[in-house]
Amino acid sequence: MKKLLKTFVLILGAVLLTTGCVGNATTKSMNNMNVDVQSNVQSEVQIIKAGTGGFPKPYVFVKEDGELTGYDIEVLRTVFDRLPQYELELEITDFASVFAGLTSGFYDIGVNHFTYNEERGESYLYSYPYDKSESVFVTRNGMEAITSFATAVGKVYQGQVGISDTIAIEKWNEENPEQIIEIHYIDGDTGLILQNIENGSVDFTLQNRAMYQAYLEEYPYDLQVRDVLEEDKQLISANLNAYFIFPKDKEELRNEVNEVLREMRVDGTLTEIGVKWFGRDAAPDIAEYEETIN
Repeated sequence: MKKLLKTFVLILGAVLLTTGCVGNATTKSMNNMNVDVQSNVQSEVQIIKAGTGGFPKPYVFVKEDGELTGYDIEVLRTVFDRLPQYELELEITDFASVFAGLTSGFYDIGVNHFTYNEERGESYLYSYPYDKSESVFVTRNGMEAITSFATAVGKVYQGQVGISDTIAIEKWNEENPEQIIEIHYIDGDTGLILQNIENGSVDFTLQNRAMYQAYLEEYPYDLQVRDVLEEDKQLISANLNAYFIFPKDKEELRNEVNEVLREMRVDGTLTEIGVKWFGRDAAPDIAEYEETIN
């Protein structure tokens, strides 16, 4: 009996020891699995840095509380809400640094209501469009209205460097060396340009209609506008759609953003955002989502 009891105790001890080892091993294995799962989840979320100049309103601007907002910003955020594998980070910089950041790889996306031009298209990839807009001539009340580039000859234009409207004036001067429009470049926002027109410092600008309306609602400028003629629109841009731009090596990201932009066009999201900001449907024609512009 003593031998049997001793044998039983030895067997029981071995079983308990083995069970404890297995339990500890299982616990450690489960813990390792949890760490691996968390690590994999974290590694799957990629930070996407978007650079913006922080204006023009109502497309991109900073509210009094410091929040970055605007039509372009809401569209971009909505896009990345539908791309859970990415986390969007927005950074405000000066306009020129958006391009420098894209070229260096510091930024993955540029968002600043960019229209298309061939020179920029050689350096960056363009998304599908997310807005269609139009430009107008803006002059002060009391002076003869400018209705075309031809009627602007001898007048003083003011605008930012590198934007489509300013490039259009530069092209006009190159093609018409005896009918020059004087250009005053400015690094300020649209409000400062409109003030300068109103006080007579400069004669006119070309302005996006929605931007002009946004500023007019906030400030009672004494100004007048005229539509741009069809022949002059071709100088401004082959089209007046707005696009997100990407470095040349971000084609996969561009394609993923494009898929979502197409969804937003089809399901009416772009229309809803346009109505919210402009009181109108700002979504480009559906045919624009069949092939990228570059």
